Amino acid sequence: MRNLLRLQKYSFLTLAAVCLSLLGACFYRVNLEPPVSPKVDPEKYQPLALLPIQDASGLPASGSNLYPILLDSLEKKGYSLVSQSEVASILEEMNLTPLLLLSDPDSLKKVAERLKARLLMIATLPEYREIKSRLGSQSLQMWDGQSFVEQTLPTYYGGSSQVRLILRMFESEKGELVWMSEGTIRASSDAIETYARKLAERLLMGLPPVHPPSSK
Repeated sequence: MRNLLRLQKYSFLTLAAVCLSLLGACFYRVNLEPPVSPKVDPEKYQPLALLPIQDASGLPASGSNLYPILLDSLEKKGYSLVSQSEVASILEEMNLTPLLLLSDPDSLKKVAERLKARLLMIATLPEYREIKSRLGSQSLQMWDGQSFVEQTLPTYYGGSSQVRLILRMFESEKGELVWMSEGTIRASSDAIETYARKLAERLLMGLPPVHPPSSK
């Protein structure tokens, strides 16, 4: 009987942990590098080309899912943006990737010239890790009143997410880095896309808006 009560108590605690997770009982923490102001006035350097985001290793769509979030945030800030299809077409034609451009200012300037963009933004994902929550089992030795017996009990393993994102903005004429924002978000949940979005939005808060031209 005592062993049964212990089993019921353990199962109840496991079920409670699962319910809390499903109800969104999640904590997250954001660490941002000190904010900086752009070296140029973005309002005078338009349009901007947002380059594709390379997926994190082993996690397809991690970058492509984040791309429209950055695009939407920049549009809301009033930035004039080169079309996504045009950016992809020029990179493919020149056989270049955003990561290569980070170490090749000359190619960066050539891409900007082809796109007629005065600013280029490159986002990278140095870290993008997700551990899925799951239900499992664990074997324990329990006293049944006479001897120890092995019992298999349900166990809940909570998920987690960790994303590091770096945003770099370059002025196209000299290929100079004029603004950068980076940070990390850690969460006790496996909803990694949600937290990647939160981090991206926080990083772009430090980028000043551009006032769109008044409509005639």
